[in-house]
Amino acid sequence: LEEGLPARSMGLTNEEEKSIRSMGLLTLKPVIYAFNVDEVDFTMNRSEALEQITGYMRQIQYCDLGKDQCVLVSAKLESELAELSLVEREEYLRDLG
Repeated sequence: LEEGLPARSMGLTNEEEKSIRSMGLLTLKPVIYAFNVDEVDFTMNRSEALEQITGYMRQIQYCDLGKDQCVLVSAKLESELAELSLVEREEYLRDLG
């Protein structure tokens, strides 16, 4: 930890991890990576975008694909949805598929 490495990247055994879990180290917890994509990738090209994102995650120095997760978001789409009424929102989402 003094070297600035996240605890999750130290290759701890289950026993070692249990012994330091009570310390509440944030760097021991899995990471959720949020990727902001356009509405086309979010709706129509989702699997292709997730495949590309997995490639990006492999390049992140301390990313553990076995524990860390990712989520796709479309901030533009979320913003547009927030401005609509419930009925309009449901219709818009239905049209998107």
